[in-house]
Amino acid sequence: MITLIVPTRNRAHTLRLVAPSYFEQEHVDELIFVDDAGTDDTASVLQEIAARYPDKRMLILRNEQRTGAPGSRNKGVAVCRNDYVLFCDDDEYLEPGYAAVCLAKLKADPQLGAISGRRVYMLPGETQAQALQRFRFGLHHVKPFRPMICEYVNGAIFHGDIHVPFTNAIILTRKRLLQQYPFDPIYAVGYGYREETDYQMNLFVNGYKICITNERHSLHLPMEQVRTGGQRTSARQRVYWSIHYTDYFFKKYYARYAPRVGLHVPQVLALAAFASFAVYRETLRPPLHKLGLWAITNLRRRAQVAA
Repeated sequence: MITLIVPTRNRAHTLRLVAPSYFEQEHVDELIFVDDAGTDDTASVLQEIAARYPDKRMLILRNEQRTGAPGSRNKGVAVCRNDYVLFCDDDEYLEPGYAAVCLAKLKADPQLGAISGRRVYMLPGETQAQALQRFRFGLHHVKPFRPMICEYVNGAIFHGDIHVPFTNAIILTRKRLLQQYPFDPIYAVGYGYREETDYQMNLFVNGYKICITNERHSLHLPMEQVRTGGQRTSARQRVYWSIHYTDYFFKKYYARYAPRVGLHVPQVLALAAFASFAVYRETLRPPLHKLGLWAITNLRRRAQVAA
């Protein structure tokens, strides 16, 4: 069976929407929510939802002082009762069958350290069905992983299952690996960039495979519905912390990561390339992204009128 662990802070409003999809997952019989010194009504919202699923065991752990997501994940792992752990974020739906599909693939390959489905970012006013139909197998004809800047491309088009150094945060993995390679608490400060990928990269450089499957998806709420969290920090802070933590991340793993992916670029140049990407992502890309959303919304409205 599977334990599902969710670190959370002041996200009662999103959990009210997405948490039922966690309780409805097959093979998940234990759910652990770690409240990172929050001040809202997260506990009462979760208890209300859990009451509808009496066959599921739910634990709500609380940090009296903030430890960040890495510490919260480690805290959940320390008390979970199952050999398999599924991590989820508190602002994402899980498609039915997500846990079951991932579990079957993980059990079939002893060298598979972690597996995720595809992540779909929902647009304002979009239903889950519409988001899945729009995303399908991806959105862009690009490679799914950029070795030099060490970035997974979420919207890359590919079919079936692929192996990459790391995937998104909604992973199924093994408890024994989490005990051997725990989440690094250093990412708790500031905008915790790389906090989820650090664990996966640790698996990768130690010989394990990381898989992404197209068979199931997680669906991220539109940003208008999230309101709190790291995404709400300023662009300047996001640039600073993403470069700061990537520098730390490269110092830990680059010497072992680069040979595994056939990369022959010095670490300092890879960091410089990532820094340029981070500035672009936080300054130039958002306006282009908004323009694309405007175009998609207009096309959808015209299609509805024509129908």
